[in-house]
Parts: sequence; C-alpha cells; structure tokens
Amino acid sequence: MRRLLVTLLLALAFAAAAAPAQARTRLDARIDALSRHDLLTRSAVSLVDPGRQRRARAIADLTHGASAGWALAQILAFWWLWRSGTAARLRDTMRRRTRSRLAHRSVFGAAMGALAPLAAFPFALLSYRVGFNAGVTDERLPQWILDYLVRIGLDALLGAVLVAGVLWLVDRLRGRWYLVVAGAVYVGSLAGVTLFPLLPFGPAPKPTPREIAALGAQESRVVGVPGTPVIVVASSRHSNAMATSVSGVGPTARVLVGDLTIVHMGLGEIRFVLAQAFARIEAGASLRTTLLAATLFVTSAAIAVFLSDRIGFRRDDDALSRLALVATFLGLVLIVTYPVYTTYLRRLTRQADAVALAATDDRAEAVRALVRYADDDLLPLCDRRSVRWYFDDRPPLGVRIAALAGTPDPCPGGESASAIALPGF
Repeated sequence: MRRLLVTLLLALAFAAAAAPAQARTRLDARIDALSRHDLLTRSAVSLVDPGRQRRARAIADLTHGASAGWALAQILAFWWLWRSGTAARLRDTMRRRTRSRLAHRSVFGAAMGALAPLAAFPFALLSYRVGFNAGVTDERLPQWILDYLVRIGLDALLGAVLVAGVLWLVDRLRGRWYLVVAGAVYVGSLAGVTLFPLLPFGPAPKPTPREIAALGAQESRVVGVPGTPVIVVASSRHSNAMATSVSGVGPTARVLVGDLTIVHMGLGEIRFVLAQAFARIEAGASLRTTLLAATLFVTSAAIAVFLSDRIGFRRDDDALSRLALVATFLGLVLIVTYPVYTTYLRRLTRQADAVALAATDDRAEAVRALVRYADDDLLPLCDRRSVRWYFDDRPPLGVRIAALAGTPDPCPGGESASAIALPGF
C-alpha cells in the first residue's frame, strides 16, 4: 500500500511539473476566432476587449505615477542626506570609531546604496500591488518583500564598492580618475551584457518543444543569424505576462521565450515574435542599447560632478559627504536624459517589426500577436500623449497594429503608421 501511494505521489508530481504553466483562456479563444479579414481591415480598437483596455489604461496610469515617484523619492533622499547634515554626521561617527579611510568610505557608500531603495519602497510596493491585483504576477507579498530586502543588501554592497573604489582612484590619479571610471563603466557594461547568459540568474530553463525549436531554426536562418538558440524559460514563476526577450551578444546571444508565450500564442504568432527577437540580435540591439546606456550614464555623471562643484562647500562638507549631493544631481540629469534612451528603443522596435514581417510574410498573425499582448497582458493600445514620449520604450500597440495591417492609427497624436517602414507598403 505504501509503495502504491509513493508511486501515485510521484506520478502526480511529474504531471504537475509537465503541465502547462497556465491554461488558455476565453480571451485566447476570442482572439483565435478573429479572421484574417478582420485582423487586416478592422481598427485596432475594435479588435481588443474594451473592458480589458479600460483596466490596462488605469494600470498604466498607476504604473507611470509609481515610476515617477520611485525616481523622485531617491533623488529627494540623497538631497536630504546632504542638506540635513546627516551625511556629515555619519562620516564623523565612523571617524570616531575607526581611523580606516576604507571603512569610512565603504560604510558611507553602503548607506547611500541602501537609502535609495528604502526611499523608493512605497512606490515599488505600489507597482507590485498594481501588478498583483491585475493578475500580472502571482508572487505573494512575503516573497516580494524578501526579494526586495535582498535587493537592498545588494545595492548597499554595490554602493560600498563604488564609493570606496572611486575615491581611491581620486586619491591616486587626481584629475585622471574620471577617465578610468568611464572606461570601467564601458568595459563592465560590455562584459555584463556578453556574459550574463552564462550566469545562473534569471528564470530557470524548461524543455523546448520541437515545434518551437524548428520555428527558431527556420526564422534564425531567414533573418540572418543561423544557429542562434531558442530557450524556453519558466517566466510564469514570477509573472503571468507573456515574454520574449534577447540575451547576450555574439556567440552568447540567445532568444528567451517565456513558457506562457507558448501556452497562449499560436504557432504563427510565435513565429512572428521569434523573428522580432532574431531581428534584434541581427541588428546588435543588446550591444547598442548597452553602449547608449553607458554613454548616457557617463555623460550624466560628468554633468552631475560639474553642477555639484558649482555649489559652495559648507563647514561640515568634504569630498565624502558631498557624494550625496553628486548623487542628487546625477538622478536629476538622468531624468532629463532618459527620453533619449526610450526614443532609441522605440526605433529599434519599429525596425524589428519591419524585419519580422518581411521574414514571416504574414501580417494577420503579426497583428494577432499584438492584439493578444493587449488583451492577455493588459497593455493599453495607446498611452496618454503626455507620458508616452517619456516612459514608453516601444511604440504604442495601436500604432504598431495599424502599421502592420495598414489600418488607421487609433492613437491621437501618435506616431504615423507610415513611420514603420514595412516591406510592400
């Protein structure tokens, strides 16, 4: 009897592990039923579920507000740290306890690293609750808090290393320290984006179905990156959203497909999103965006140092305590330069859409994939004009659907459908 029970339990465990991450929904059935004629002639607004779109718009508004609060809270926290004299008091406390300059700098850097996520905690919690209530994530609050505490610890460690390292370079190299730091940022960024796929981070891989592997092999050849692997990952452990992303550069490049993507999408849609991913690899999108991000950071840091030098020293100031002021200006400059980054990302998405359409030659399935993103993942067709230029790292779904299908753009004041150069249009 005991052996029978053990056998049954093992069978149930195996079945649970092999089962799909999530069953297909009524939304999937509705989108599956859309005919090719509907997909290529009807407005994007009439293709999506109106109730889901209202929820998507509300979620986007809350998320954008939380993102703005998240950034501003950290900037204000650094300003308070310097302006209130707390930075100087922390420095003096460490000096009374030890004569080690390395300890002074490391503790101060750790405090700055931990302060930023602590100040942003209410807005990060708001983003989590919005996603959880919308069904975008199943992660429970205790686990989310534990993950956030780990993040605070890692940020504190990173802050300690950065502050101690940069000030050590300032002592040794004087005016040339910035060139070394800038070079380290570029080298570290390039090494990170290249080696990240080889590190044990991110969602765990799952067996890749033969159909997906075959589609990946075919589309990688058509796009021009033959042999690029397609890996299915267990993204459903942290999110209910469909996900397809690119990781790595050159020989480490690969396409990561979330398990929910292959549950909800048909083969024609998967073919299109795989072609999009391969188009990003062929264009070197990961390398380009990494270099752009590094350049914006290095430039913003130089401007932050310049601006902080324009503010006179107080009696309790020194190079260590004024790092909080530098961090304040760095945050402000990054807020101003961020749209440069998102504008470039939107351009890459338009290019990937064009290449993917040329590779698959199936406009209807391309539109169906974007409609499914809108309904299943609660993404608005059109973000508000006042924020889309700043926050959106991809063109609005409504604009992309209109460009793919050749239908009118449903987004007021949005990008013209002709902005996406599609073959045959």
